[in-house]
Amino acid sequence: MNINGIVFHWTAGRYDQVFDDYHYNITYNPKTKKAEVVKTCEDDSETKAHTWHRNPGRIGISLCSAFEATTENMGEFPPVDVQIETACALAGKLAHIYSIKKEEIKTHAEWALVDGYGPHSGDPETRWDLWLPNWKNTGKNLSYFMKDKTLWYKEQYTSHVDNSDNLFKPVTIELVNGEKIYLPSILRFAKEAHLVTSGHQKFKNTWPSSFRDSIAEHYNLSQNATNYSMVRDEPWCPSGEGGSQYGQGSNGKPPEFEEGWYMCMNWKKSPKAGTRFIIRNPVNGKKVVAIAGYETGPGFSGGLRGGACEEIHHYLGTGHGSKLEVGVAKDQTLKPGPIT
Repeated sequence: MNINGIVFHWTAGRYDQVFDDYHYNITYNPKTKKAEVVKTCEDDSETKAHTWHRNPGRIGISLCSAFEATTENMGEFPPVDVQIETACALAGKLAHIYSIKKEEIKTHAEWALVDGYGPHSGDPETRWDLWLPNWKNTGKNLSYFMKDKTLWYKEQYTSHVDNSDNLFKPVTIELVNGEKIYLPSILRFAKEAHLVTSGHQKFKNTWPSSFRDSIAEHYNLSQNATNYSMVRDEPWCPSGEGGSQYGQGSNGKPPEFEEGWYMCMNWKKSPKAGTRFIIRNPVNGKKVVAIAGYETGPGFSGGLRGGACEEIHHYLGTGHGSKLEVGVAKDQTLKPGPIT
């Protein structure tokens, strides 16, 4: 199922009460003043029972709050700033991963207004989650405040990557178009074709004559070196770009065990050949150690900012144009390939 929306709620419960109606619950601890994200789904595409007639394809995020709240008095469990911030940061990440549009980020109250059971409707099942017109005397409705904050987080790449496992080394790189990107970030990645490797004896002193010249030999070399089995079908990298030959990268011929997990970006200054990166699928959490420095690209069409070989996409369960978490590995001694 395609994911196309996010709906914010409150649970109408206490700060530590979690409900399975939502994909994510945001709890709050009054003693530590901290909020916590509690995931209550196996997959974001699950259909939960959080918004009448609007559930398929929409992720429900609920603030654990508003027990016995009324429009005149929010009671002892009002939503607190850290819950709101945590919810919006999470929503921003999800909106970025799934390319969710602005008009599809709403509170339950907003959908209820559309469907006739919102604030002031008089409906016995009125829903007014997060419909607070003068939030903290700002003159702005909390529903719209959360939408704007979510959109801000959506655009802030650095807020989307969880580095709590300390895998990434924060760096800033410059692309050939002058764009500067902070890593780790979530970026759209192409599926790259293959590079001629240093151990492919037929091309020790030459290059392939076509897209598929002896490509089957390369597949076997790659599988033997990486010990990763899959049906490979990508051809050699194209010729003619900057005077290159078929299968020629921008910086020498990589060994098979590195080419089998190679990645690239359209960087202004290429990293040292063999530099380790971490690439992670933000949807399922799978991650690999990728090798950079042998190729530059792809082009910028379609919002692409990097590329990864077909082995990486295959393991991660992604494809051409997928959004991936990418960053320089803190540990540069890591073995190329899947991190299990």
